[in-house]
Amino acid sequence: MGLGHLLTIKLILFFTGLQISKAAEWGFSDDNGPQNWPGICTTGKRQSPIDIVTKDLVESDLDSLDFDYYDVAVPVTMINNGHSVQIGDFNKLDMPIVLRRGNLPSTYILEQMHFHWDAEHTIDGVRDPLELHIVHYNEEFGNFTNAAEHKNGLVVIGILFELDHSDNPVLKPILDAIKLVSNWVGKSAVSIQKLVSISLLPENRSSYYRYQGSLTTPNCQESVIWIILADKIPISKKQLNVFKNVDGPDGPLKSNFRPTQKLGDRNVYYRQGYNGAFSFTSNIMFTILNIFLIRFLHN
Repeated sequence: MGLGHLLTIKLILFFTGLQISKAAEWGFSDDNGPQNWPGICTTGKRQSPIDIVTKDLVESDLDSLDFDYYDVAVPVTMINNGHSVQIGDFNKLDMPIVLRRGNLPSTYILEQMHFHWDAEHTIDGVRDPLELHIVHYNEEFGNFTNAAEHKNGLVVIGILFELDHSDNPVLKPILDAIKLVSNWVGKSAVSIQKLVSISLLPENRSSYYRYQGSLTTPNCQESVIWIILADKIPISKKQLNVFKNVDGPDGPLKSNFRPTQKLGDRNVYYRQGYNGAFSFTSNIMFTILNIFLIRFLHN
């Protein structure tokens, strides 16, 4: 083996080591866990996640959300970054996947998705087994790094999962990719050839909770508009175990959620949406009743 090959291997090992070392600076163990995270993670007043207390919700007339190009199958990658499994490379797409409306101050571009097990947000103190975070940045700031330093720079959609007796077939390509990267902390990404992002959302996307908060991992910047969809996605215990077998820098990452933070003087807003099928049926009935009423009045 030549000197050039040896140098290349050493450089690869060096940079991989840096990635693992950086991931180990914070984590979810006793030594580097949330209780020891630095800076605004400890001192901030608008931190996330939170417990959503349904009796204290503020009813709101927020608009529905538009998930533009979420229904397009796109090539993405999966990586184990040491504290979660992350779906990325959305920034390499010819046409960005975007989030609009919902009374948002701008258009937000999809950056990445990652998972937390157990869930980070709780509802009336109840913690679900899994939560997906779909991270978007404000297009006005050009990229995620810049946007994270500005108020309303980020929007994160939170999807909660609930246990079901049957496997959820939609999750198969993601779980297959996770199995491949489970032991690859900080190493190469695995390709997912066709991901349809909308398949990871519940059918009813019109009911949601919303509040101002932060990233749930360091540096915990308080630049996030949180939108937690009210409806949940099913997952089996067998599928959930795939996440619990993912390795972190110190061994299996049995859990990677941050405890809930104090709400303080913030409000949590709730938009009561409707199911599309129900709306369609209601419109038909409304039309029939109108026709009947018109005929009745003209007889």
